[in-house]
Amino acid sequence: MRDRLVILVGLLLIAGLVLAGCATRAGVGEAAAMAEPDEMVIDLPAIVVDFDSEGNASIGGVPVAELGQTMGADLSTLRMDPGWVRYFTETNIQHIQINNTPNGLQLLVNGQPIPSLKWDENRLVATADIMSRLGVVQPVVNKVMPLVDNLGVGVILRFPVKAGMEVIPFVVEGDETAAAEAARMREEFLAAVGAPPTIQLPIFYNEDGSFSVGDLTDVEWQAVTGTPLTALRLQPQAIQAMSQLGIQSLGFRTDENGVHISINGQALPYVSWAQGEALYLVDLIQQTGLLDAYLGGALPVATDMLVTTLEQLLPVVQASKANLIVYFP
Repeated sequence: MRDRLVILVGLLLIAGLVLAGCATRAGVGEAAAMAEPDEMVIDLPAIVVDFDSEGNASIGGVPVAELGQTMGADLSTLRMDPGWVRYFTETNIQHIQINNTPNGLQLLVNGQPIPSLKWDENRLVATADIMSRLGVVQPVVNKVMPLVDNLGVGVILRFPVKAGMEVIPFVVEGDETAAAEAARMREEFLAAVGAPPTIQLPIFYNEDGSFSVGDLTDVEWQAVTGTPLTALRLQPQAIQAMSQLGIQSLGFRTDENGVHISINGQALPYVSWAQGEALYLVDLIQQTGLLDAYLGGALPVATDMLVTTLEQLLPVVQASKANLIVYFP
């Protein structure tokens, strides 16, 4: 009895410490508001994990390693490379939020969303069905997956703030600058071209790995265009594997809402960019110097040109309707 009481008190202490380290989560309360009275629902604030300059993690001011000891688990490895912490601090990335909502898995950097996963109940059911048939997960996931949209949970990774920088809130409320700018750019492009550019490309693979588009084979397309399209051929073993897994088609589609993927015509969770997430991501790429790092810092002018090019291409890509469907025998 005494041992059970000690365990219970320990769990209550841990729960208290974790809740003490919680903060506002984007969309908090949505899952609870959408749930029926007899439905299971979990809707909690976000857990804040603080990293110091050495990469050590803590929750509510208590080192994660100590929490692990209380739980009887080794959490000492839950730390971050100090180099990454310095990088986030120097580039003013104060926090990253990973947030599960009824509508998807949302990613926020400095309180603003970047391209994230969106779903609804039908997409979750389709995902569970596809994963079960592929043998990736157990069939019980078919029952578990629909419950995901009843979960409102999240975690915020917070890093030291560089001296002189203002503290950024976990959720930037009312700042629709990126969304408004993205909509303006998209509408301006559509006004210039008159109608959304549309590309529909069905590709039919054969058992030997060759393919055709329209009435032309890959060899004929190569002869017409001079492009080595035969390099896109698949090995016969890959075609057989698709057949054995029951995959008859793979679809990739873009529109103003995001990038959509389907298997055998079943729509899966998609990557959203409808609210200016992509434009904000481009701003982050420039802010953090990712392109400079990739180019070795040798081409600063080219880096600026690449960012400008990305910003110009975004409304074109987002306004266009591209539909690529790959069929297998």
